[in-house]
Amino acid sequence: MEKLFYKSQKRKRLRVSSTSIREGEERVGKDLISLLPEPLLCHILSFLTTEQAVWTSVLSSRWRHLWKFVPRLELDSFDFTNDKVCVDFIHKYLALQGKPYYLREFKLTIDHDIFDSEASLYGPCLGGVDMRRLETFQIKNKLGRGGFDDFRTRLTLSACEALVCLKLHFVRLNDDDLESLSLPCLKIMFLEDVVMPSDSAAEALISSSPVLEVLKISLSRDDFVVALRVCSPSLNSFTLKRVNPIYARGHSVVIDAPKLEYLSLMDYYHFRSFEIISKAESFKVDIDVEFELMTDYLSEQKIIDNLLNSFSGVKVMTISWKTLQFIHSSPQTNFLPKFHGLTRLRVSMCLNASPQLLPIVLESCPNLKHLTLELLIHYPEVIARLSTVLPRCLVSSLVSVEMDSPVTEIATELDLSRYFMKNSTTLKKVVLRLNQSSTGEKHKPGVLEQLIESPRRSALCQFEVIPVVTISESSIA
Repeated sequence: MEKLFYKSQKRKRLRVSSTSIREGEERVGKDLISLLPEPLLCHILSFLTTEQAVWTSVLSSRWRHLWKFVPRLELDSFDFTNDKVCVDFIHKYLALQGKPYYLREFKLTIDHDIFDSEASLYGPCLGGVDMRRLETFQIKNKLGRGGFDDFRTRLTLSACEALVCLKLHFVRLNDDDLESLSLPCLKIMFLEDVVMPSDSAAEALISSSPVLEVLKISLSRDDFVVALRVCSPSLNSFTLKRVNPIYARGHSVVIDAPKLEYLSLMDYYHFRSFEIISKAESFKVDIDVEFELMTDYLSEQKIIDNLLNSFSGVKVMTISWKTLQFIHSSPQTNFLPKFHGLTRLRVSMCLNASPQLLPIVLESCPNLKHLTLELLIHYPEVIARLSTVLPRCLVSSLVSVEMDSPVTEIATELDLSRYFMKNSTTLKKVVLRLNQSSTGEKHKPGVLEQLIESPRRSALCQFEVIPVVTISESSIA
């Protein structure tokens, strides 16, 4: 079986001879590691990839066959001469597994090449994996030259009483018994570009574990899911993104997760509806989406309003510039709802933005305590001056402000710092991180010194300027 790693052995063969081993033993004494019990040695080898474990077979006769009984299989098909050799190796390895060496971890990366790929071999091969005692199961597909959707690995999931972590990438799930699947110990589930056969199958898979804590779904352009229901009594973290924004489809999303503490929405979306039935009292949300424009502006407004209103009780929020820009510039949705519970906000904002936009954002967070601003520049637009409208949170609640900004010609970033220090009665800290290299601009002499000495409404407020130095790869080399 060692010869199946023909490709790897040619480039990574261990240069260890039996003579050198004997000489080493004579110098340092007996080989104590080899005297350890076989189960313990197999446990040590389980921290290596399968390929690395195979290399240890040349160390001595004691180690020659140990790798065959390691309860962990981690392979990359690229390390084999072709797919058939890889599949044959998996079959032979699985045949060696059994009491007391049951397979606990299975990780397979499949490299596809349109000119030299037999992807269809992996479906039957994976069907032979005994999942009853598996704790980790991971399938990842890499598309090489000319990779197409036809290369999706077909997979049938079966009951696994011990499975804790399930990670699937570019897989097509079969409908066989999926709605009756039981994964009682599963805590982590990643479904990236996975084609699920139906709405009910997707809901059943997500609900198959009563202890699920982390769920990440990258919606496939080819899936059959229209109404995504995430119902889990134990879920803590949920990330939803789209793999192919250009092929966006309208989805309705319902989240019923009373312990949900973190939600992340990423990429482009065209929601038909979005509803959060239940979530944890302490809730954090990360929004980095650009909604698709609809011809029916009233429907568009309703969808976005419902989405934002679902976050009304959020405590911590991160919102990207593209999301904020869309909400502000859309004909029917140029406002934000009140986030009365929001105490910590991180927002990206363009310095070319409308002068009224920052006050609008702050006005929607009346009890904000901690604000982080990432300031951007989009050329060739003109950098705007700040509005003098005074949001309530500046006066009553804001404790700290941190800003990451390029140096601009008209020093808008300095005006912002002065704006916060001049108006907030509760402010304790303002930190300004300046990146001069991104624009090539420099402040006029003495401007920063004047800002440091400028009056502050809060006597406790401290102001700090931190230069950000960008290190190029060439300078590192």
